[in-house]
Amino acid sequence: MKILFVQTTITRYMHPLLEKIADLGHTLVMLVPKVAETGKAVKSTESTSCKYQVVKSPTKKMWYGKSGYPQLQSILTAQKPDILLIGWPYFMQLYFQKGIVKTLKNNNIRLILREIPFQVCPNGNISWYNDNPIIDENMAVKSHGLMFRLRMRLLMRVRKFLYSKADAAICYCSEGKRILPSYGIKPEKIFVTGNCTDTDTLYNVKQSVEAAEPLLPKRTRILHIGRLVKWKRVDLLINAFKTVLQQHPDVELAVVGSGPEEENLKNQAITLGITDNVKFYGAVYDEFTLGRYMYESTIYVLAGMGGLSINDAMTYGLPVIVSICDGTEKDLVEDGVNGFFFKNGDSVDLAAKINAVLADPERTKTMGEKSELIIRERFTISKVAENFHNAFRSLAIP
Repeated sequence: MKILFVQTTITRYMHPLLEKIADLGHTLVMLVPKVAETGKAVKSTESTSCKYQVVKSPTKKMWYGKSGYPQLQSILTAQKPDILLIGWPYFMQLYFQKGIVKTLKNNNIRLILREIPFQVCPNGNISWYNDNPIIDENMAVKSHGLMFRLRMRLLMRVRKFLYSKADAAICYCSEGKRILPSYGIKPEKIFVTGNCTDTDTLYNVKQSVEAAEPLLPKRTRILHIGRLVKWKRVDLLINAFKTVLQQHPDVELAVVGSGPEEENLKNQAITLGITDNVKFYGAVYDEFTLGRYMYESTIYVLAGMGGLSINDAMTYGLPVIVSICDGTEKDLVEDGVNGFFFKNGDSVDLAAKINAVLADPERTKTMGEKSELIIRERFTISKVAENFHNAFRSLAIP
């Protein structure tokens, strides 16, 4: 089948997934902006050779305030895909430019909407954002005020219309199965693909890591990997770690990453008097070195927002402690089995969960083994590609 996939960019972790999907017999045409529209933390693929076609087209801010492709309708007519796979914010065009919906119908093009559901409230329930606020990387709350409520009411109407037209929906976590039916789409039309990094490469690198000389001194180690911005809540982790040291004075907290909060976090460790146990290793991007940090650590903690770092840590067999991330954590972490959930924003509870893992080395090992098994059974790149394939195949014309 031929799929026109409308994206903001092709990330480095998405590129190998697209290759896998193409290997399953699909013709993928990736529509991306001529000028990149991604956030500063998003890395695009540098690959110049791939098994899918890339179409770059101009985008602009539409009258309703979101980015769109002015040439989308003509691209659909020229490409004649079997499926249009489109997500936020570009699916807004289908509501405000009804001619696109007509083009889909006239050319028998099936429509799949792709959502990141952890920031989508159930239809009609704006108060949902009181307990599930939208925040930016500086922890500024964006989901408040009259204008926000008006935008959300309009967006609910948009989604209600779009899901009435959609043949299927794709989302990367099971939260979508709970939220999206409120907009009128049947649960059996919602496909949860999961999210993943390139596990094929990751497992190959892991073999080299296991054979390499240790990078770090041998000790019990709590690990965080990610950009040092406020919404990662490394400050919360450092506060919790101060409490952990009371029971486990020889443990190290390894912080891998850099960002605008780095100096604040280092000063926090100085103020708390724990600099001998908190190590800042800077930004690391190559998979082999990152793998060595994970392989030589005991627990992975993500105290704030994020997602794919959980997958990587679990691939290396680490127990994972998380709170509220990007929604995928609810599918990846089984509380008390391969890690723990702690109360959002609560450093005391986070410290208690870390201590619970450290108190029982045998349980730590078992949890880590379960983490790795969850990835192998449900979140490898081949499995996620197969989930996309099943969604596409469900719309095949008999």
